[in-house]
Amino acid sequence: MTRPTGCRLIGIMTALFFLTGCAAWTGRGENTAAELKRQYADISRRLEALESRQRNMTDILAQARGAVAYIWGTYTFVDKEGRPLRHVVNELGVPVADPQGFPLVDVKGTGPLAVSNYCGTAFLAGPGGLLLTNRHIAEPWWEDEKSDPLLAAGLKPVFIRLRAFFQERVESVPIEVLCIDERHDIALVRTVGWAPTARPLHLLAQPGPDQEGQGILIIGYPTGLEAVLAKLEEEERVDLEEETGECTFETVERLSEQKRLRPTITSGFLWDVLPHLLVYDARTSGGGSGGPILDWRGTVIGVNSAYLEEFLGGNYGVPIQFGKVLLDGGGKEAATRTESPELRRRYEEEREGQ
Repeated sequence: MTRPTGCRLIGIMTALFFLTGCAAWTGRGENTAAELKRQYADISRRLEALESRQRNMTDILAQARGAVAYIWGTYTFVDKEGRPLRHVVNELGVPVADPQGFPLVDVKGTGPLAVSNYCGTAFLAGPGGLLLTNRHIAEPWWEDEKSDPLLAAGLKPVFIRLRAFFQERVESVPIEVLCIDERHDIALVRTVGWAPTARPLHLLAQPGPDQEGQGILIIGYPTGLEAVLAKLEEEERVDLEEETGECTFETVERLSEQKRLRPTITSGFLWDVLPHLLVYDARTSGGGSGGPILDWRGTVIGVNSAYLEEFLGGNYGVPIQFGKVLLDGGGKEAATRTESPELRRRYEEEREGQ
């Protein structure tokens, strides 16, 4: 901004010089000169305001990045006796699948643990490591068709890993799910054993009628690690995948250690404000769920939650008012809250033995 603004000011001063000279020459005198000076002062104020807005936006984005966390989760299901799902294998020890190609799993299986990995976004919204995210990030089996039969059979979901990665810390930190909204896709979680020093984001006090049409920003991890890996040099990306595998928890750890795990920022406009829903065209995709929706002042107005694959202009968020209810003690206590140390140990031992 500095160089273009300076050129613009020189142009304005030059124009004013000639205009002032013309005004004196035509005999308009001091009245015209005073008017030109007033216009010059007005334009100078506007340029200063634009520069100030640019500086503020830079500060806003820096703060928001520090408050946004990458979430990694690994979970399985256990029966009433605590037996986890395992892959069913044939006589050669190879996992088998059904006619549709889905792996067969059973608590009586003799293969490796059957787990699901996923990722998402969360952001600091309160003191002591309190974060808001989507319910489908805090409870990934919620409204999930593949999980429904397992839940109906009486199996219980258990986290093997539930971790958050922050810009200020290279190691992951465990998180626990505190409460969820039973009707809306929003949840409150908290870091365990460590609290970030980054400031929580400012939440909108009260929605106003002038929200529609305003510019917005979304910060998060759309596409999960794909967007992060795409920023690497080809040789770096290939070496990383050879060392850690493709998009594994170890990949996330290595990217965090190298300070390469940075959220993506997209912008757009808010087009519809409903009591239970925000509609906007700022781009997002899987992995961006749970990220904050900010206005251009850096205030959180909602939580990014869903998108339409076939229509880029139709993306959806939960108004922040529902998150504030959870922060104030509302919502329902989560049934599955934290990682299972025992299952994580068994899972890691089995992976090391493969």
